[in-house]
Amino acid sequence: MLRQIKYFQAVVRHNSFSEAAYECNISQSAISQQIQALERELGFLLLERKNASLN
Repeated sequence: MLRQIKYFQAVVRHNSFSEAAYECNISQSAISQQIQALERELGFLLLERKNASLN
């Protein structure tokens, strides 16, 4: 879970899955999957996704 929180922080910091993935040295799809897994584990959404952007 700590790694997933690190990924979440990177996404928020950059407001971008792609830039966060680059920073964390993983693929964009992997970081997205990790955030989704964290959301499932917590039982609520952390990010509102609309098309290609975060809100």
